[in-house]
Amino acid sequence: MEENRWNPYVLLQNETVTELWKNHFQEQNKKVLFILGKGFDVRMNLGIQSLIGVCPNIDLDCLLIELDEGKDSRSHKLKDLVEENVTEITSILKERTILRKDLKLWTTTGKKKVKIGDREASNIIEKYDDIKDYTDIIVDISALPRGVYFSLIGKLLALIDKYSNNSQNLFVCIAENAEIDGLTKEKASEGDVNYLHGFGGGIEISSENDKPLVWFPILGEEKLPHVRKAFGKITETKNRLYEICPTFPFPSKDPRRSDSILIEYHELLFDELGIEPQNIMYISERNPFEAYIQLSSAIKNYKKSLEIINGCKAVLSNFSSKLLSIGTLLAAYEDRDDVGVLNVDSQGYDYVDKNEVKKLKSESELFVTWLTGEPYND
Repeated sequence: MEENRWNPYVLLQNETVTELWKNHFQEQNKKVLFILGKGFDVRMNLGIQSLIGVCPNIDLDCLLIELDEGKDSRSHKLKDLVEENVTEITSILKERTILRKDLKLWTTTGKKKVKIGDREASNIIEKYDDIKDYTDIIVDISALPRGVYFSLIGKLLALIDKYSNNSQNLFVCIAENAEIDGLTKEKASEGDVNYLHGFGGGIEISSENDKPLVWFPILGEEKLPHVRKAFGKITETKNRLYEICPTFPFPSKDPRRSDSILIEYHELLFDELGIEPQNIMYISERNPFEAYIQLSSAIKNYKKSLEIINGCKAVLSNFSSKLLSIGTLLAAYEDRDDVGVLNVDSQGYDYVDKNEVKKLKSESELFVTWLTGEPYND
């Protein structure tokens, strides 16, 4: 069986992230591009605060992506938190220049709302010349929506693969906190559901030999409307839906989490969709590389077993944590011709209790995935 690109891999967490900053960036020849989103999430600055705290003299450019969610977004209720985050990052960076790029997430065609954020995100870095002078690129996704960071990271991976001979280091940083996630409420968008830009898997391209689809919805709490919407999109395509493999986070920090999610989705999965219990999958909640290996293996097995009918296409949909979504991204990137990522965007966000969220900020855990560069050079 074909080997996985990111196996072995480098995953760092909490104290080991601090050690990475200390050891890796002590060299004088490092020039860093740090990309993050301007948002309401209280975890927005934890990554860059950690890096600057350990390496105060680092040669670093900061690119801040300013998101335009539209005038009717629920997130406008959290404008005060956005302002607090901007004040904080300005203080962290001191005299450093903050480069800013505006990113419009939606446009309107007639009465129809159309998602453009993922396509626009792939143009944040337009060409390799924009990044060629940086030895290290860090993308912090803590305050970025999924559609944006998938397309952005996919573009960076493609450019580094094509032009740098794997000489540049690309990191993805995430501040994880399940309790904050639980207090973050979102509503499924009323706009169209589409495959993410750069992660279409050729699924919507017309062909005489349309391959059947195997769908892997990676489930998280309170996403029933999102899952139903994605299922509706999949059944609209002319590719026959061959199998659904509901995917649950396990092992997880809360050992009962997968059972709770299974109870929440029981009626949809077994009564409405007729899922067979043997189709249920489990992937590691706190290790995106292991999740990637597990998903890649399952996709390869399906493709091999269905060779007699010309193979299959796989669809990945992440309704769970950002950490798990990195595993989804890597599995899709590795097999871009046959794996698509179907994302259901949210129409803004809100917190159940702002004050409680602020209290929980300090309990967040910092994870860094190292995707290209030194560890992967022969």
